Amino acid sequence: MKVYDLNKLDGDAVNDSYNRQAVYGESVSVARLEVKKGEVTQLHSHETEEVVYLLKGSWRFHLPEGDVVLSDNQILCIPAGVEHSSEVLEDSIAVDICSNIRPDWLSGQDRILHTNPEQFLWAV
Repeated sequence: MKVYDLNKLDGDAVNDSYNRQAVYGESVSVARLEVKKGEVTQLHSHETEEVVYLLKGSWRFHLPEGDVVLSDNQILCIPAGVEHSSEVLEDSIAVDICSNIRPDWLSGQDRILHTNPEQFLWAV
C-alpha cells in the first residue's frame, strides 16, 4: 500500500497546455489532468478501459456513437479498443483512470496524440 500526495507529486508536462500527474498501481493508472481550452487529442485507442471524471470545465469527446460533451462532475467510460479523440472547450481539470498500466504515459509515447496538426499549417 502506498499513499500519494498530489500536492507533492511532480507533474508531467505533456505539452504547454496539458499537464498530467500520474500514479501507477499494479493494474491501474490514475492521473490528474489540467488541460487548457483548445487542446486536442488525436484519434487513438488503447488496450485499457478508460474512465474520465471531469471535475471542472468542458471537454468534448468524439466517439463512434457520436460526440459527448462532459461538464463539471460528469464521468465518461470508454471501453478498451474504442477509437476516440477529444477537444477541450474550457480550461479543465479531470481524473483519468485506466484499467491497466499505461506504458505510453510512462514512456511519453502518447505525447504525439496531444499535438494539434493545424498549429503547424501555414500559408505558402
